[in-house]
Amino acid sequence: MNKEKHLDEVRKFIIEERGRYRFELQDYHSLQSDLGIYGMDASEFIMNFSNKFGVDVSSFDVDKYFRPEGYGYTDEGYSELTIADLIMSLETGVLS
Repeated sequence: MNKEKHLDEVRKFIIEERGRYRFELQDYHSLQSDLGIYGMDASEFIMNFSNKFGVDVSSFDVDKYFRPEGYGYTDEGYSELTIADLIMSLETGVLS
């Protein structure tokens, strides 16, 4: 599969999981900073992604990429997980 087809598949998945955004989803968008995915929603999102696409997430550390739910937390100090990273995991079969 090519990158554009994977991007389309991931876009469709994100919209199914999270609804539409006011902008077109691009591979550089951050799941947390740009798409507002964090906390328990992030854990559920990653598990659903794994189930849908057969990607191994057994060594994926959600806490490294996503802040907890609640007030007073910022996105600072978290590694960035982008749509491009999800696309890469489709090609490798692993998200870590």
